[in-house]
Amino acid sequence: MSATERMARFIAETRLEDVPEAVADAAKTAIIDTVGVSLAAAGEPVAKNIAAYVRGMSDGGPATLIGASLKTGASFAALANATLGHALDFDDTNWAMFGHASVAVLPAALAVAEERGASGRDLLEAFIVGHEAASKLGSGMNMGLYNGGWHPTSALGTMGAAAAAARLSGMGVDETRIVLGLAASQASGVRANFGTMTKPLHAGLAAEAGVRSAGLAAAGMTASRDVLDATSGYCQAFSGAEGYDIAAATENLGNPFVFESPGNNLKPYPCCMSAHASIDALRDLISEEKLTAEGVDRIDLEIMEPNMLNLSYHAPKTGLEGKFSAEYTLSRMLLDGALPLTAFTDEAVNEPAVRETMEKVHVRLSENTDWTPGTARPINLTVRTRDGRSLQKRADLSRGNAGWPLTAEEVRAKFRDCAGQCLSEKKAEDVLSVLSHIEAHPDVRTLMSLLA
Repeated sequence: MSATERMARFIAETRLEDVPEAVADAAKTAIIDTVGVSLAAAGEPVAKNIAAYVRGMSDGGPATLIGASLKTGASFAALANATLGHALDFDDTNWAMFGHASVAVLPAALAVAEERGASGRDLLEAFIVGHEAASKLGSGMNMGLYNGGWHPTSALGTMGAAAAAARLSGMGVDETRIVLGLAASQASGVRANFGTMTKPLHAGLAAEAGVRSAGLAAAGMTASRDVLDATSGYCQAFSGAEGYDIAAATENLGNPFVFESPGNNLKPYPCCMSAHASIDALRDLISEEKLTAEGVDRIDLEIMEPNMLNLSYHAPKTGLEGKFSAEYTLSRMLLDGALPLTAFTDEAVNEPAVRETMEKVHVRLSENTDWTPGTARPINLTVRTRDGRSLQKRADLSRGNAGWPLTAEEVRAKFRDCAGQCLSEKKAEDVLSVLSHIEAHPDVRTLMSLLA
């Protein structure tokens, strides 16, 4: 059996009863989190831009734009909603994919489910298999794919979105292989666009391509039936001839699910995950040592190369750049003791006190060679105070990581805070109630009417 057939069989044949209860619960938590951060972004400039684009392309259709009064075609809704979900960089991640699986897969699944009047159970099954497909491909294709300059959320998320769309479209193994072949030729996304509106667009393009691939296959389009295995196929194109392990990508699908191991990471801060461990370390030192910005003379941060590549803005000028800046996130934490949604505006990044504090933060590459790809990356933080103290903190995990998860109440609190940016308190509670028991709802359109 080829790797592509193995993947397609998993996508087409896995049922919710085959999924451990803990995986289904983790998937529902991811859905709650992804919908919440999407609602929080409904007023962002990128959300308005993508909605304007979609309205110009297709004003009317069966699928809903989250937080808007616009209905459109399924692929356009997937494009807009996934862009929305990634706009704040507040959505979940996992170390296997080395990116954001949920925000690429869920909007594609929601769009097709709404178009077809699918049940919540159907949606949950499709989301689980799509998340697993994208994430396991990452476990077999990174670090070759990432080091080649590709953004895993887009390059891998396209395949997960296609998997979810194929599943909701009722496709069998052979048709699903064609869908994967079509999706492979639409995957893209380069990391040079981090810190701009194009980064969240990557998630949108992945979700849109996934929905489009299932639609094209249903219309009779052909594609490679073994696109994962082929010379010059998907895996080799993105990771290089020696940069991927096809067995790691496809032979342990669902055994265990990535939702089980390494698990899913939810963000307590609306910025790049690579910054979170250092933020938590400084937050702890502020609490333990009663630090103030005036009392700190210098901060030294040692981070590993993947973190350094992500945190590429050392003197950010915009809120989007600030999300990818250790200098800014540490300065803001030192000044305010918190990193709320309002910390990542252009005005906040350019406050004089912030610019002055960023001069105290020095980031360098760690010489740590113990790290294993697919696991959390340790950081070392040293704070030197004006009264002569040298305070050190190492962090191997950040809060919200699968090894240090948010509590159920913290997840709900994050959702309410995010949803409150767009919905009334009652409507937010209604959405949370539906999402918490999504598998029991007979028609996803009930949910989408609440999100409009």
